Amino acid sequence: MRISTSMLYDFGVNSIDTQLTQLAKTQQQIATGRRILTPGDDPVAAAGALENEKSLGVVNQYVNNIGSARSTLSLEEGVLASVNQTLQNVRQTAVNAGNPTLSAANKAALATTLRSNYDQLLSLANSKDGEGNYMFAGFKTATQPFTQLTGPAVYAGDQGQRKLQISASRQIPVTDSGQDVFKPGVAGSDPFATIETLITALNSGTVTATDISTALNGIDSAMNNVLRVRSGIGTRQNELDATETAGQNSALQYQSAISNLRDVDFTKAITDLTRQQTGLQAAQKSFVTVQGLSLFNYLP
Repeated sequence: MRISTSMLYDFGVNSIDTQLTQLAKTQQQIATGRRILTPGDDPVAAAGALENEKSLGVVNQYVNNIGSARSTLSLEEGVLASVNQTLQNVRQTAVNAGNPTLSAANKAALATTLRSNYDQLLSLANSKDGEGNYMFAGFKTATQPFTQLTGPAVYAGDQGQRKLQISASRQIPVTDSGQDVFKPGVAGSDPFATIETLITALNSGTVTATDISTALNGIDSAMNNVLRVRSGIGTRQNELDATETAGQNSALQYQSAISNLRDVDFTKAITDLTRQQTGLQAAQKSFVTVQGLSLFNYLP
């Protein structure tokens, strides 16, 4: 095969182009930190990285849901702590009302105090979350759960518990219905009915020891019920912590797998870059040398 000058030129140009392409790719890998710049660089690894990214996205969504659930439960816990304090105040007032030396004016003053406690309890029962939803209305978040016309407050919500998905197999309740928390209409457990009955007795001036005992039993029952709900919230918060830890560990595993499949090995890339730069310089010098060759240089 006879090699012409043009062929030598083409071989030289092609060699330099190849070296430049490889060098540019390596430089881009180092600049981006990615070994795979296009799916065609490694189809199998690119597909694996994409699959892991999808799984990572799902896990991150669960972790975000856990954060939302924790915030919602913390808000409810804070409201219930205030409910418990209000009921304690009611209980203390009921104890004071058992003093047989109280005058009618004293009893009326205690009734006024209880009315203030009642209104505070009603306000807490109608608390809203950060999105403007009623916390204790069940699924009927736009409906005010407790209203009072005459007599004890009545419940207009339902018994639903809103839930959030915190893992592939677990939805956790993040609210408690007003029916479960305040037991409206349940004899001996409804704090609104208990307080209303005691207010009526005090205002009538005929409050009896049996009235005081019934009120104390009712308030104790209401406080125990709130304690039960708060204990359930604490259990759910502990579950959130454990699930979040597991989710974060899974996220780290997916991130590591993605990095192993897609990210550049900087030590190898820099070594390749040095080798390619040396190769390009050699190709360029070789091309210049070949360009200067001519048969006429060897003729006498």
